[in-house]
Parts: sequence; structure tokens; C-alpha cells
Amino acid sequence: MTAQLLETVVLPRVSGRHRDRALASARKCRAIQLKLQGLTYQQIADELGYTSRGTVYKIVKTAQAIQLTGAVEEHLDIEVSRLNALQAAVWPAAISGDLRALVVAARIIEARCRLLGLIGPATKRTTLPTAADARPTRRRLPSARLPGPHLIGVRPFDSGVH
Repeated sequence: MTAQLLETVVLPRVSGRHRDRALASARKCRAIQLKLQGLTYQQIADELGYTSRGTVYKIVKTAQAIQLTGAVEEHLDIEVSRLNALQAAVWPAAISGDLRALVVAARIIEARCRLLGLIGPATKRTTLPTAADARPTRRRLPSARLPGPHLIGVRPFDSGVH
């Protein structure tokens, strides 16, 4: 209904900046509609009284960014809902002591935290300690570093064919 209303209403041409936010909003909506109809940025600027096609370009790009942001937020909500459902399915077994379910629940919680930006990307997956972890490990001596190829006169990726 709003789209039909804007098509029938002739928006006044405005020179310079104006303070009427309702009119500015209506002009932006009309600019986006005209772009969707296939008009060039210059044609839209001429029709609506914008000073340059760059202004129309910025309006359209801003609208696309806002729409993209909304789509990303919607996708984020869907993914969080999926993780919540997965955790709800695994949680009773994890609480009762099932080690596999416990690991799965921990990974789901970790994935949700990464998705929401509460923690950075995981460097190591969550695992339960095993008997091997309890054994003492031998310490390795630091190995001597060999000089790089540039120090011994060899070029990297030198295939010998020129």
C-alpha cells in the first residue's frame, strides 16, 4: 500500500538540505523504488531533485546495507535457535553423566558463544581429559634452527627452468 501511495504522490523538488524528515524519508523510499524499476542514478536524481547521482547511489547502498544487516540478524536468530534445540536434546544425557553427550553439549555451548561473539574462534576443540593426558610427557629439547634458504643462496620456488 505504501508503494502504491508513493507512486501516485508527486514529491516536491527540494533544493539544498531540508529539515522535513518525513519528506526526506518519502524521497528515499521513492528513490529505491525507481532504482528497482531500472532507472539510472542520474534519472532518479533528476526526477526527485537530488543534486547528484552520487546522493542517490548512497541512498540505495545504505538501504541495501540495512536490508543485509536485517537478513544477517535473522540468520543469526535461526542459528541460535538451532543450537538451543540441539542443546535441549543432548542436555538430559549430559547431566546424567554420559561423557559423549557432555562433549557434544560443551561444543554446542562453545559454538553458540562464538556465533554471538562472546569468544573468538576456537583454537582447540573442547575435549574431555583422557588417561593419556594424565601421563607425564617427555620434554623436547629445543631444536637447532637451520638458516633459511635466502641465507644459503637458494631462491624459494626455484624450479631451474627459465
